[in-house]
Amino acid sequence: MPADPHRQTRPSPHPPKRHIFINTYRHLIMLLCLGPLTLAACESLPEPSSSPSGVVIHPPPASPSQPSLTFDSSGNLEFDAWRMDFARRAEAEGRKRETILSVLGGLTPMEQMVQTAAFEQAEFVKPVWDYAKSAASPTRITNGRKKLDENLTLFERIEQTYAAPREIVTAIWGMETSYGGYIGDFDAPRALATQAAIGRRKAFNEGELIAIMKLIEGGAATRDQFRKSSWAGAVGQTQFMPSTFLAHGQDFDRDGRKDLWSNPGDALASAAYYLGVSGWKRGEPWAVETVLPENFDYSLGDGVKRPVSTWIDMGLAPAAATEFAPSADLKAELFLPAGSYGPAFLLFDNFSVIKRYNNADSYALAVGLLADRLAGRADLVRPWPTDIRLLTSAQAKELQSALTRLGYSPGPVDGVIGRNTRKALQAFQKDRQLIADGFPTAEMLETVLIAANG
Repeated sequence: MPADPHRQTRPSPHPPKRHIFINTYRHLIMLLCLGPLTLAACESLPEPSSSPSGVVIHPPPASPSQPSLTFDSSGNLEFDAWRMDFARRAEAEGRKRETILSVLGGLTPMEQMVQTAAFEQAEFVKPVWDYAKSAASPTRITNGRKKLDENLTLFERIEQTYAAPREIVTAIWGMETSYGGYIGDFDAPRALATQAAIGRRKAFNEGELIAIMKLIEGGAATRDQFRKSSWAGAVGQTQFMPSTFLAHGQDFDRDGRKDLWSNPGDALASAAYYLGVSGWKRGEPWAVETVLPENFDYSLGDGVKRPVSTWIDMGLAPAAATEFAPSADLKAELFLPAGSYGPAFLLFDNFSVIKRYNNADSYALAVGLLADRLAGRADLVRPWPTDIRLLTSAQAKELQSALTRLGYSPGPVDGVIGRNTRKALQAFQKDRQLIADGFPTAEMLETVLIAANG
């Protein structure tokens, strides 16, 4: 029967349950809209839906928005591909997405100079005497002594707490950043990412980037602080790599921060602590200059450590110090940085500890010589042979290649004269009854080339 339009109908006393839920939901929405929420916000709230059984299904609460793990192009496809892959691996390892984006976002690879910088460092390309002279310049000695006087109480506390003496710590401070005067203007993540993506030592540099992320997430440093670093990504007044900072950074003043950039106490204590855990032996020297007897067998400068008493029996004597070491039982190696032409040293275990900072003999030698001057000890007795012609990088490669052809083992043909090249040259010299000092002069190169090409 057709419905009567004038007929009034009573609402059912038992309306369907889904209508109750829907009406209640709408009333709540209206009440909220009467509060501080705007009408637009209310209109954006979703309606509930119902299942076929009449059960109301409310939408799940919105989860906090998470930034997308994407990056703007750097203009370098190789760099972009590496960055995306590394970012995903970093996230899988447990790093927070926002940290990954803050560290890697907006980066572009650096110029080619970063790729070759490792082989252009002064400690690898300068003659050892030029490097040592620059390190222990009158200005650096004067400024270092002034810093020691200005921070007397601080250094006393550091020396009481850690094994390394104040002059060694100060010398590293001076060598690394001119006592905090210049801590670098490179962006550490950019430098490290460039090396990881298109440079050398991918795994190492990726590890340093992970360390930066951990430092940021742990509150030890901020992203902005890492915008001041060396070309290699080292940071702070004592130039710690991020992984070293993460493992050995010290909050010496206990203010809740490990500030290596602007807090000399934290930076110097971190350096002293690092030397300590690297094996610094309190009360022992790093090296002592020595005078060699006439007709000495220079092949004994082969890196083998012998007791001081043995060296004394061979006729060695301290050049300026009263003795070589507190104990004749201590072992030392003979070091001839300028071959038979310049000063000779007995090196002790602490020399190797300095090399943990920078694995170059010339660097450790320069730190030690500067420390001696800061402590008021005498300058070298035998002068450096500044008139000798040294090899260019191309000539060094010729030497390494020729020694390899002759059956010696100088290591890779990379143009860097390191211990392996010198030991190979020393073996060549000894086999031919030459002065076996392992020192690569231009004249010695000619001798090796004649032998290799003969």
